[in-house]
Amino acid sequence: MASVSAPQMRFVVTVDDPGGLIQEIATLQRVVDFFGEEGAPASFFVIPRGEGGWQLDRQEEWLAVAQQAEQQGHDCQLHGLDHAGYEFGPYPAFIFGMGGQDPKERLRLAREEAGHLWRRDLYVEKLETAIEIFENAFGRRPQTLRTGALSQTPELYDAVADVGMRYVSNMIVNPRGWEYIGGRYDTDVDWDPDVPPTPYYLRQAVINLPMISEYAWKLTPEKIDKHLALAIEDLERVYAADGVFILICHVQEVGADHPHSRVLLHRLLEAAREDYQVTFMTVRELIADIESGEMPVLEYKPRITEGGYYSGN
Repeated sequence: MASVSAPQMRFVVTVDDPGGLIQEIATLQRVVDFFGEEGAPASFFVIPRGEGGWQLDRQEEWLAVAQQAEQQGHDCQLHGLDHAGYEFGPYPAFIFGMGGQDPKERLRLAREEAGHLWRRDLYVEKLETAIEIFENAFGRRPQTLRTGALSQTPELYDAVADVGMRYVSNMIVNPRGWEYIGGRYDTDVDWDPDVPPTPYYLRQAVINLPMISEYAWKLTPEKIDKHLALAIEDLERVYAADGVFILICHVQEVGADHPHSRVLLHRLLEAAREDYQVTFMTVRELIADIESGEMPVLEYKPRITEGGYYSGN
C-alpha cells in the first residue's frame, strides 16, 4: 500500500464501445452518471459507424449525451471505424485465446479471411473516414486511437502517423485480466515485458498510452473479489513502477442493468483514491501533461509482429 505522503499517481478511466457497437442512449447515460458520481472523469472511445446506417455525426440525441458528458469533464476519443471483424489487423493472442482456443490457429484463420486488407493504404482510408465522422460530430479531431478488440499490425502505426495522429492506446500491460474473464484463475500469465506501464514511443511520431487490464467484463457476484484482487495488485505494481494506471472497461458492462461491474469499479476507484491518493484524469489531460513535459515518454519500441503483438506466444 502506498504511503499517504507519496507523490500522486495518474489514473485514467477509459470506456470502450459506445456508438456504432452500443448505441443505446440510456446505457451511455448510466455510465456517464456513474463515473460522475465517483468523481472520476472517463474517456469514452467512441465507434463512429455501425449497423443499420448508424453514424455518429447524424445522431443528435446520442451526441447530446456525449457532448454534455464532455462539458462535465469527461472526454471522447476514437475507437476505430466500424469495430467490425479484423478491421486493422488480427487481435492480440490473449483475445484470440479466450475460451481456450489456440491463438496461433485463430491468427492463421484471421489471416486467411482478412489478411489481404491489412495494408497501410487501406488503414489510412479507414482512419480518414473515421476522423471525418468524429470531427463532424464533435467539432474537433480525436487525439487518440484505440482499435476494436485491439486489432493491429505494424503498418497500422505508420498509417496513424500518415493521418496526423500522434497517440494510440492499443496495448495491454497485464493480459491476465483476459485469463480471468475466461475463468482461468490459476494462470501463470504475467505482465507483458514488451509493454511498460507508462507512455512510450511506438514510432518516432506515435506515442502509445498502454492500458493495464480489464477487470469488469462479464462479472458474476462470486467473481468480483477475485477480479478486484488482481486490479489492486496491478495498482500497487503500477505505483511502484512510477507508471500511469490506464483502466479499460466497456460501456455495455458498466451500463448494464445488473450492478456487478459498477460494484467492482466503485471498490477499485475507492482504493485508488483512499490508499494511493491518485489523480483522476482523462486521456486528453494525460496528453496535455505529456505535451507540457510534465509526463515523460519512454524511448521504447516493443516487438510488433504481423499478428499484432504476441509476446511469448
